Amino acid sequence: MVNKFLGVSIATGALAISAFALVGTESGLKVGEMVSAFHPKHVTGPHKGTDACPPCTFGNRPMVQVWVNGDELKNVAAIAKTLNAVQKEKSKSELKTFVIVLTDPAKVKETATLIEALAARTGANDVAMAYLPKNDGAIADYKVNIDSDVKNTVFIYRNRKVDTKIVNLKADEKGLAELTKSIEKITN
Repeated sequence: MVNKFLGVSIATGALAISAFALVGTESGLKVGEMVSAFHPKHVTGPHKGTDACPPCTFGNRPMVQVWVNGDELKNVAAIAKTLNAVQKEKSKSELKTFVIVLTDPAKVKETATLIEALAARTGANDVAMAYLPKNDGAIADYKVNIDSDVKNTVFIYRNRKVDTKIVNLKADEKGLAELTKSIEKITN
Protein backbone atom coordinates (compact mmCIF):
# COMPACT_ATOMS: atom_id res chain seq x y z
CA MET A 1 0.00 0.00 0.00
CA VAL A 2 2.72 2.47 0.94
CA ASN A 3 4.83 1.69 -2.15
CA LYS A 4 1.81 2.01 -4.41
CA PHE A 5 0.90 5.33 -2.82
CA LEU A 6 4.46 6.62 -3.07
CA GLY A 7 4.61 5.66 -6.73
CA VAL A 8 1.35 7.45 -7.48
CA SER A 9 2.50 10.54 -5.59
CA ILE A 10 5.77 10.67 -7.45
CA ALA A 11 4.09 10.14 -10.80
CA THR A 12 1.48 12.83 -10.23
CA GLY A 13 3.36 15.45 -8.28
CA ALA A 14 7.09 15.18 -8.70
CA LEU A 15 9.55 15.15 -11.52
CA ALA A 16 12.91 13.43 -11.33
CA ILE A 17 15.69 15.81 -10.40
CA SER A 18 18.33 16.41 -13.03
CA ALA A 19 21.84 15.08 -12.53
CA PHE A 20 23.13 18.54 -11.69
CA ALA A 21 21.69 21.65 -10.08
CA LEU A 22 20.39 23.99 -12.74
CA VAL A 23 22.82 26.81 -13.39
CA GLY A 24 21.28 30.22 -12.78
CA THR A 25 18.21 28.92 -11.00
CA GLU A 26 17.25 31.37 -8.26
CA SER A 27 15.29 30.44 -5.19
CA GLY A 28 15.25 31.53 -1.60
CA LEU A 29 16.64 34.14 0.71
CA LYS A 30 20.15 35.31 -0.08
CA VAL A 31 23.12 34.64 2.18
CA GLY A 32 23.02 37.26 4.95
CA GLU A 33 19.23 37.69 4.92
CA MET A 34 17.18 36.82 7.99
CA VAL A 35 14.69 33.97 8.25
CA SER A 36 11.23 34.86 9.50
CA ALA A 37 8.35 33.23 11.31
CA PHE A 38 6.23 30.66 9.49
CA HIS A 39 3.92 27.87 10.61
CA PRO A 40 4.23 24.55 8.76
CA LYS A 41 2.09 21.58 9.76
CA HIS A 42 4.49 19.18 11.53
CA VAL A 43 3.93 15.52 10.64
CA THR A 44 6.99 14.11 12.47
CA GLY A 45 9.50 15.33 15.02
CA PRO A 46 9.20 17.08 18.38
CA HIS A 47 6.23 19.22 17.32
CA LYS A 48 4.24 16.52 15.52
CA GLY A 49 0.62 17.58 15.07
CA THR A 50 1.32 21.29 15.59
CA ASP A 51 2.15 24.29 13.45
CA ALA A 52 5.03 25.46 15.66
CA CYS A 53 7.30 28.02 14.02
CA PRO A 54 10.87 26.65 13.69
CA PRO A 55 12.70 30.00 13.99
CA CYS A 56 10.40 31.13 16.82
CA THR A 57 10.70 27.86 18.74
CA PHE A 58 14.44 27.31 18.38
CA GLY A 59 15.61 30.93 18.23
CA ASN A 60 19.29 31.47 17.44
CA ARG A 61 20.30 27.81 17.36
CA PRO A 62 21.94 26.48 14.20
CA MET A 63 19.27 25.17 11.83
CA VAL A 64 18.76 23.65 8.41
CA GLN A 65 15.50 23.99 6.48
CA VAL A 66 15.03 21.99 3.28
CA TRP A 67 12.03 23.26 1.30
CA VAL A 68 10.96 20.48 -1.09
CA ASN A 69 9.10 21.33 -4.29
CA GLY A 70 8.34 18.12 -6.18
CA ASP A 71 11.76 16.55 -5.68
CA GLU A 72 12.31 12.85 -6.29
CA LEU A 73 11.53 10.78 -3.19
CA LYS A 74 14.91 9.02 -3.31
CA ASN A 75 16.71 12.39 -3.19
CA VAL A 76 14.61 13.68 -0.28
CA ALA A 77 15.12 10.43 1.63
CA ALA A 78 18.91 10.66 1.27
CA ILE A 79 18.89 14.29 2.42
CA ALA A 80 16.69 13.42 5.43
CA LYS A 81 18.94 10.50 6.43
CA THR A 82 22.00 12.73 6.22
CA LEU A 83 20.33 15.46 8.26
CA ASN A 84 19.30 12.91 10.87
CA ALA A 85 22.86 11.60 11.24
CA VAL A 86 24.41 15.08 11.36
CA GLN A 87 21.84 16.32 13.88
CA LYS A 88 22.71 13.40 16.20
CA GLU A 89 26.43 14.00 15.68
CA LYS A 90 26.06 17.73 16.40
CA SER A 91 23.71 17.38 19.38
CA LYS A 92 25.98 19.50 21.61
CA SER A 93 25.52 22.43 19.22
CA GLU A 94 21.71 21.97 19.45
CA LEU A 95 21.41 21.76 15.66
CA LYS A 96 17.80 21.51 14.47
CA THR A 97 16.80 20.20 11.04
CA PHE A 98 13.59 20.45 9.05
CA VAL A 99 12.20 19.10 5.80
CA ILE A 100 9.24 21.18 4.62
CA VAL A 101 7.28 19.70 1.72
CA LEU A 102 5.40 22.23 -0.40
CA THR A 103 2.07 20.90 -1.55
CA ASP A 104 -1.08 21.73 -3.42
CA PRO A 105 -3.66 22.92 -0.83
CA ALA A 106 -6.06 20.17 -1.98
CA LYS A 107 -3.47 17.44 -1.30
CA VAL A 108 -2.42 18.10 2.30
CA LYS A 109 -3.75 14.75 3.58
CA GLU A 110 -1.90 12.84 0.85
CA THR A 111 1.24 14.85 1.60
CA ALA A 112 1.02 14.09 5.33
CA THR A 113 0.74 10.36 4.53
CA LEU A 114 3.71 10.61 2.16
CA ILE A 115 5.80 12.35 4.85
CA GLU A 116 4.90 9.69 7.45
CA ALA A 117 5.95 6.96 5.03
CA LEU A 118 9.18 8.79 4.21
CA ALA A 119 10.06 9.14 7.91
CA ALA A 120 9.32 5.47 8.55
CA ARG A 121 11.30 4.37 5.50
CA THR A 122 14.38 6.47 6.32
CA GLY A 123 14.36 6.23 10.11
CA ALA A 124 15.00 9.98 10.16
CA ASN A 125 13.22 10.41 13.48
CA ASP A 126 15.20 13.44 14.64
CA VAL A 127 14.40 15.51 11.54
CA ALA A 128 11.19 17.49 11.83
CA MET A 129 9.17 16.87 8.67
CA ALA A 130 6.28 19.15 7.85
CA TYR A 131 4.28 20.55 4.95
CA LEU A 132 3.11 23.94 3.75
CA PRO A 133 0.45 24.59 1.12
CA LYS A 134 1.94 26.29 -1.94
CA ASN A 135 -0.31 29.30 -1.37
CA ASP A 136 1.13 29.99 2.11
CA GLY A 137 2.64 33.47 2.55
CA ALA A 138 5.87 31.98 3.93
CA ILE A 139 6.84 30.86 0.43
CA ALA A 140 6.95 34.50 -0.71
CA ASP A 141 8.60 35.60 2.56
CA TYR A 142 11.39 33.04 2.05
CA LYS A 143 11.51 33.82 -1.70
CA VAL A 144 11.19 30.13 -2.55
CA ASN A 145 10.77 29.57 -6.27
CA ILE A 146 8.02 27.00 -6.85
CA ASP A 147 8.63 26.59 -10.59
CA SER A 148 8.93 22.94 -11.59
CA ASP A 149 12.67 23.24 -12.28
CA VAL A 150 13.35 24.07 -8.60
CA LYS A 151 13.19 20.76 -6.72
CA ASN A 152 14.48 21.95 -3.34
CA THR A 153 15.85 25.02 -1.62
CA VAL A 154 18.09 24.56 1.43
CA PHE A 155 18.73 27.23 4.06
CA ILE A 156 21.58 26.68 6.53
CA TYR A 157 21.63 29.35 9.21
CA ARG A 158 22.29 30.38 12.79
CA ASN A 159 21.18 33.43 14.71
CA ARG A 160 18.35 33.51 12.13
CA LYS A 161 20.81 34.72 9.45
CA VAL A 162 21.31 32.62 6.30
CA ASP A 163 24.90 31.39 6.13
CA THR A 164 24.54 29.06 3.13
CA LYS A 165 21.83 28.47 0.54
CA ILE A 166 21.74 25.53 -1.84
CA VAL A 167 19.26 25.23 -4.70
CA ASN A 168 18.53 21.79 -6.21
CA LEU A 169 20.71 19.84 -3.81
CA LYS A 170 21.54 16.50 -5.38
CA ALA A 171 21.90 13.88 -2.66
CA ASP A 172 24.96 12.26 -4.19
CA GLU A 173 28.40 12.07 -2.56
CA LYS A 174 29.38 15.58 -3.70
CA GLY A 175 26.06 17.21 -2.76
CA LEU A 176 25.85 15.61 0.67
CA ALA A 177 29.48 16.54 1.36
CA GLU A 178 28.64 20.17 0.51
CA LEU A 179 25.62 20.03 2.84
CA THR A 180 27.67 18.51 5.68
CA LYS A 181 30.49 21.03 5.22
CA SER A 182 28.02 23.92 5.33
CA ILE A 183 26.46 22.57 8.53
CA GLU A 184 29.94 22.22 10.03
CA LYS A 185 30.44 25.99 9.56
CA ILE A 186 27.40 26.90 11.65
CA THR A 187 27.92 24.31 14.40
CA ASN A 188 31.52 25.09 15.41
